[in-house]
Amino acid sequence: MTVLPYLEVTAASYAAAYTAGLLVTGTQDGAVLSGTCPRCSCPFDFTYTRRVYRHRPVAGRSPHTVTVPVLCVCETAHEGRPADEEGCGAYWNVLLERTAR
Repeated sequence: MTVLPYLEVTAASYAAAYTAGLLVTGTQDGAVLSGTCPRCSCPFDFTYTRRVYRHRPVAGRSPHTVTVPVLCVCETAHEGRPADEEGCGAYWNVLLERTAR
């Protein structure tokens, strides 16, 4: 496997590629998103916490949906990654919808 260098980048295809095999586990105050980075192909868990993000209602969107900014936080050593960063630098948005229990 070739390890890509660190690069802060996004692409229109990242969200769809990431959500194709995504596992979402609800938590008391958010969710854990377990998937594979669409850029570097490394698996990682991303924790979304509602307490960290403040959301405004979006016209035409259900109040049970939220757009979550996700970034790769894999543990692979990507060349050129700043010491205070994680992952490969890729980022994208995921639309989460809370379902009835």
